Amino acid sequence: MKRFLHFFFISLLVVFLTACNIQTVEKFEQMQDEERSMETQPSPGQPEVEEQTPSVENEIAEEEQEVQEPEVDKKIQVEEQKEEPRQRVEKQAVPPPAPNIKTEQPMVQKGDHQPTTVTPSAEESKPQATEKQQQPAPKKRTVTIAIRVDTLLKHWDKLDPALQSEKYVPKNGVILKSTTYELLSEHDTVWDVLQRATKEHKIQMEYQGANENMYNSVYVEGINHLYEFSAGELSGWMYKVNGVYPNYGCSQYVLKDGDVIEWNYTVDLGRDLGHYWDGE
Repeated sequence: MKRFLHFFFISLLVVFLTACNIQTVEKFEQMQDEERSMETQPSPGQPEVEEQTPSVENEIAEEEQEVQEPEVDKKIQVEEQKEEPRQRVEKQAVPPPAPNIKTEQPMVQKGDHQPTTVTPSAEESKPQATEKQQQPAPKKRTVTIAIRVDTLLKHWDKLDPALQSEKYVPKNGVILKSTTYELLSEHDTVWDVLQRATKEHKIQMEYQGANENMYNSVYVEGINHLYEFSAGELSGWMYKVNGVYPNYGCSQYVLKDGDVIEWNYTVDLGRDLGHYWDGE
């Protein structure tokens, strides 16, 4: 009996709890319905908006458009890629302005590494003048020299008989015709040029050094085997520069550009040549 009562009370308790749960669920559903109705009801002053539920067909159409849009984009991209090479070709068809330097690129095969050759333009191919070329070359300084024995032709009888020959005294009286020489330094003298001339033309000459006489200058004793005293006691060699006979030795006379030197043989200490010493 006790068990029955105990079971009965438990059953009543279960039924009571079940009824309470059902009431609470119903109240909860009513509250949700009221909230939904409050949300759907328009606020005062605003028109009612009907809820639009998308149909299944519209959803399918939208999905198809989304699928087709990438395909359209791909087609547009392909067409743009095709048009880009055409535009490049059209741009390349216009010849660019000719540069100053033309580059020739030879055909290079795979594996070959050849440098490109550059041909300079006409203006660049002209050699550029250096500073030395731009500066004018210094003018050469020159002098002339001649050796003559005209006076012996007029005083042939005074000449030593051993020397009375065209070998020593030419018929025209010229041992060395007027010859031009360049001055090699600022200190070249009459003696320097005479040495060069006799060596070049193989003319015999004999002289006395500056340290061998009292005049402190080179003294020319003989040219072409014609010596002092070969035509008398007053005979010998004299030189003049620009028509004037100096009163000092040939190794002391410094030359300048354009000087004219002439060596003459005298038989009368220069008087036969038109030269007169001071006091005479």
